[in-house]
Amino acid sequence: MSGRHQRGMTLVEVVIALAVTGLAVGGIISGYNYCTNAAQKAALLQAANALAMERIEETRSARWDVTGWPGVDQLVISNFPLKTVTLDMSGSGTLITTASLQAEISKVSTNPPLKRIRVNCVWKFRSGPLITNSIETFRAPDQ
Repeated sequence: MSGRHQRGMTLVEVVIALAVTGLAVGGIISGYNYCTNAAQKAALLQAANALAMERIEETRSARWDVTGWPGVDQLVISNFPLKTVTLDMSGSGTLITTASLQAEISKVSTNPPLKRIRVNCVWKFRSGPLITNSIETFRAPDQ
């Protein structure tokens, strides 16, 4: 039997098969990396939201009583200064991210008394831009 009639793959076919396999494996690896980053960012977003909500609850527990004499108003910005915290991804230990909690308190009306409370949790994911989680609420005295 001559060499022309033997079946097999040529060098060009092998190179093309390796190239297609390399592209498929590269796509799988980059997809995995993307999903891992997205999951880490989502976990940090949840942690930032929880910390902002915690700060809102701190402001809601401040004493504000306008019916007594003398009136008590502990719901002022000086009682809630800028606070630096660490976003915790529940024990992963791989990505330590710091954030700052900024509270804003402003008077909406005096009759009836009402204040607006806004808390911003500002943080950065890796070397990307700043990300801000904001929660806002309104509060009346003795609530």
